[in-house]
Amino acid sequence: MKLFDISLSLSPQTIHWVTGTPLQLIERKRMSRGDTNNSSSIHTSVHAGTHVDAPFHFVPEGVTIESLPLDLFIGPARVCELEPGSHITAGDINKLAIRGEDRVLFKTRNSQLLHKGVYDASFAAFSVDGAKALVDAGVRLVGLDYLSAAHADEQVPVHRAFLDYGVVLLEGVDLSQVPPGRYELICPPVKLAGSDGAPCRAILRELN
Repeated sequence: MKLFDISLSLSPQTIHWVTGTPLQLIERKRMSRGDTNNSSSIHTSVHAGTHVDAPFHFVPEGVTIESLPLDLFIGPARVCELEPGSHITAGDINKLAIRGEDRVLFKTRNSQLLHKGVYDASFAAFSVDGAKALVDAGVRLVGLDYLSAAHADEQVPVHRAFLDYGVVLLEGVDLSQVPPGRYELICPPVKLAGSDGAPCRAILRELN
């Protein structure tokens, strides 16, 4: 049974959002300096690398990350491959005939852009009508192979189109080595109390 690790490795060199700051790994103690152990701390965004957006990210009274149901992050998922323009639209979604799918991940040219190591504004993002089409299809978790589901100038309307309806976003997944199809998704976020998001380790497991 094959496993696909679709997470980005977090490091100071990891690609980050246009307004984000690189992760800082702070070496508090190092045995090479005579300390009794190796101990580190980190400073980074909760939306760094592969991460989950909770509704609270854009909804003032929205659910925070630790209150999301755990079963949302473990279960059957469909990986859909698309070649969209600048946006994944309702027309793109309707062609996929998505019905009865709780978790849908979108593989696009973005998976290659992730490996450039620097933010690229040409990534494919959802349009508002594309988000609405997924909400209408009953999807509970949407994954995209870039750092955000929305372009920089469309953050609020696109995120609200998902998060207002309780659809959780899994962003920054690397699907470059994953064929389209159906899998089991495992991606629980770090349990950060009161947070608008959290990094996660995202894995797809082939189904029998």
